[in-house]
Amino acid sequence: MNQPQFQALPSYDNLDMIRKTFLPLEHINFDHEFKNLDKSKYFIIRTQGEDNVHRAMKYGIWTSSSRKNERLNEAFSQGDVYLFFTEINSLCFSGMAKLTSGFDPKSHFKYWLIENKWFGLFQIKWLYVKDLPFKLFENIKQIQKFEGSDETVKSVYDLIDCTELTLENGIKMAEIFKKEESKKSLFEDFSQLDKLENQSRQQRDTNPNFEKKFQELRSVFETIPYSFSAASYERRQQRKPQYGYYNYGYYQQPQYWQSNSGFYQQEQYQQYPAYQQYQNKYQDSTDQKYNKKETQQPVNLEDKFEMQQNRKYKYDKKKRFNNRNNQQIEYVQKYQQETIVQQNI
Repeated sequence: MNQPQFQALPSYDNLDMIRKTFLPLEHINFDHEFKNLDKSKYFIIRTQGEDNVHRAMKYGIWTSSSRKNERLNEAFSQGDVYLFFTEINSLCFSGMAKLTSGFDPKSHFKYWLIENKWFGLFQIKWLYVKDLPFKLFENIKQIQKFEGSDETVKSVYDLIDCTELTLENGIKMAEIFKKEESKKSLFEDFSQLDKLENQSRQQRDTNPNFEKKFQELRSVFETIPYSFSAASYERRQQRKPQYGYYNYGYYQQPQYWQSNSGFYQQEQYQQYPAYQQYQNKYQDSTDQKYNKKETQQPVNLEDKFEMQQNRKYKYDKKKRFNNRNNQQIEYVQKYQQETIVQQNI
C-alpha cells in the first residue's frame, strides 16, 4: 500500500476548509438522514490517545487488534456498521464514523502512534466530529459480561473497546450525535497533532531499522491476520532465536506462522541428522526404561499389607542430645499414621 501523503492546514477554524481538504471529512456535521438504522450494527471504539483518532479522521482509515478487526469485519459483512469514538480520560465522545469497506489485511499504515503494532486497514468516512460530554449518554445502560465474572450494568461510555451495542442503544447514540450541538471538537488540537505526526513520519522514514522491522511484521501478519500479535511475536523471537543449539544438534526454528498454526510440522526436521540422532537416543532410553520396569519383581500385596499393619499405629521414639549448655535434653518424636494398603480379599 502506498502511504497517504502528509496533509495539514495552517488553521482548523474553518469547517468548510476542513471538508474540502480531507476527503473522509467532507460530509461531517451535516443533518444526515440515516437509513436502515434498525438493521445496522454499532460499536464503541475506545482509543489510548488522540493521535490515532487524528490520523483516522484525516486519512479515513482504522484498525485495531486482530480479534477486534475480525469482529468488525464480520459485522460489516452483515450490514452497515457505525463506530462511536472516545479517547481514554477525555470524558466525551469525539466522533461518529461509518465503515465503508471490509478489512484489508494487506494494506498497512506506518504512522500510527506506536510503531509496528497495528496492521491491516478498514476504510471509514466520518459523519460527525464534535465533543459530546458523557453526561448526554449517562442514561444509556448496557449489560457487559467478562469471561469468568458476573454481569455488570454500565453506561455506554464505560464499555470496553470494540463492544457491540444493542440495537436500541446504538440508535439512541446516533440520534444524540445528530441533534446535539457542540462548539468543541478534536480540531482544536489538530495543529499540535499535525506536528507530532510529521515528526513521527520523518523519524520512521529515515530509520532503516524501522522499515526492516515493519516489513518483517507485515509479512507475518498477512499469513495470520486474525490471530497475530506483535508483542507475542517479539516474545517468541527473543525466547527462540532463528538458529540455536538445542539438546543434540544444530537445528532451524520453524517460522512463526508455521508454529502458530497449531500443527507441528515434524517433516521439516526429519531431514537433519541431528534430529535422527536425537530420536534414536530418545527411543533407546525409552526402551531401556520400560524394559527395566518389566524385569522388576511384582509387588506382593499380602506381604506389604502385613508389613504396614505393624506400623499403622502411632508410636513414640525417644531421642537425646546436648544443648548449647551441654545439658542433656530428651524429647519424644511422634510419627503419624501412614497410608494403609488394603488387602485384597
